[in-house]
Formats: sequence, structure tokens, C-alpha cells
Amino acid sequence: MKTIAMKVTLLFICCLSTVTIQAQQTTGKKTMTIPSNKNSNTGITYNTLFQYGVADSFIGGLFEATLPVSELKQHGDFGIGAPGQVDGELIVYKGHAYQTQAKGITREVPDTFKTALGFVTFFKADTAFHISAASNQKEAFDQIEKYLHQKNGVYAIKISGSFDHLKTRAFPPYTQKPYPSLATLIGRQKFFEFSNTKGTIVGYKLPHYLNGLSIEGFHFHFLSDSKTQGGHVLDFSGADLTVEVAKIQNFLLSIPQDSDFMNYNFIKKDNPDLEKVEKGH
Repeated sequence: MKTIAMKVTLLFICCLSTVTIQAQQTTGKKTMTIPSNKNSNTGITYNTLFQYGVADSFIGGLFEATLPVSELKQHGDFGIGAPGQVDGELIVYKGHAYQTQAKGITREVPDTFKTALGFVTFFKADTAFHISAASNQKEAFDQIEKYLHQKNGVYAIKISGSFDHLKTRAFPPYTQKPYPSLATLIGRQKFFEFSNTKGTIVGYKLPHYLNGLSIEGFHFHFLSDSKTQGGHVLDFSGADLTVEVAKIQNFLLSIPQDSDFMNYNFIKKDNPDLEKVEKGH
């Protein structure tokens, strides 16, 4: 299905030709120069978050896949998503898309494969550092937070290296309509435990004001170097992990045009102050 995109742009920082970042490394301070976020040779605009679909409606049961991976990859080479009918987890890495299914299989999917919800960007890191040791996911996140200086910033994050332990999950497909809310299917998820595996964790840290439209906080999927292990990340540990961070400057939303989405009843989120201002009293 060809989608019609509605573009919503949020400018989080002014575009500068070059910016210098001071990042504290495990070996000391390192200065990095950030080039312009647009490559004049390829025309690619980096660090713009493209999102297809709305998190609230997906969580509420709109599991039908309507966007081909070929179209998703036009907007990014790095990201995460959800296959149709909640059939596992989706990760986009280096321009390829991979699906991890509940039966434990991870495979590259063709461009005709469709997603119900996706978040991608053309990734270009502006900060990089090492985590010498993290005994669990929370400890790693605490270390990463030290480099995310703006609480309302939007960040794409890549964590790569050798992981002592990883716990991921994937949902089995749900095919019976009408689909229930995803929360009611939580008991169906399948868990995977990996030890001493090399790979990459891909995802985002999003602020509270995007919650509902997107998913606030850290949200990561994993792909092993062998391309045989993956899933939604629940916990991990490792030593000498490399973390790369790209600050997102713009947000582009593509709204599904199918009738299920257009007739979905979103829960109203009241803002009395906004309503008062709009009505003039």
C-alpha cells in the first residue's frame, strides 16, 4: 500500500556547519567535529527521525502492516520497528532489515515485507565513548545518560561490542481480528538468553513529550554479528562496549491512510491550559 506522508518537523537545535563536542573518554578527553547533517554528495539528510504509525494505536491493537520495508529504508538505514500482526521484532541496520520471530529465528526480510510501526534515521554519530563495564542494562543506561545533556533531546544510540549476557523477547503473531490491545498479549511473549555474543544494539532515547505518539525513554533492539540472534532488548551486560550517539534534529511523521487507523478511537489527553488559551477564556 502506498502511503501518504504528513510531515511534522520539530527543530530541536539550530543547524550549524560545524560543532565541536567535548566527550569524556575512558582514556581521557577527545574532541570531535560534527559536519553538517546533510551530505552534499548523496543528498542524504542525517539524524532526522522518520516515524511511520503512532505508538498508541499500535499498542491499542492496530497490528496490520501497511508500509513496505522498501519505503521505510528510503528514510533511514538505522532503526527499529514492528512487523505486522506483532510477528516478532524488526531492526534496520546498515540499510538492511531483519525480523526476529518468537520461534527464535532471525532473518533478513525482503523489501516487500511490511511494517505496522517503524522508527528510522540515517545515522551519523556526533558523540562516541566506551563503557568499560556494565553489569546490567540499568548500569549501562546510567553511564549513557551522562552524555545525553538535554532532557528534552531526541537521541539515536548504537551500542556495539561483545556482550556477556543479553535477554531479548519477541511476540508470536496474532492473526485473529479484531486484534486486542498488546498489553493483553504480554503472556504470549517469548524470551531469549544469549551469552558471550557479539553484535549491535540499535535504538533511541525519546523525551516524555513524544510519549504516545512515540515511546519515551530507552527503546532498543539487538542484532548479532552473525545475523542469527535478535529481539527487543530487556537486559544486557558487557565490557568494553562502544556507544555512539546522534542527536536528532528533526522529526518526520508518516500517518497510515488505511481505514482502521482513520477510524481508531484515540484516548483524549486533556490539557486544560491549552484548551483555555484556544477558546480564549
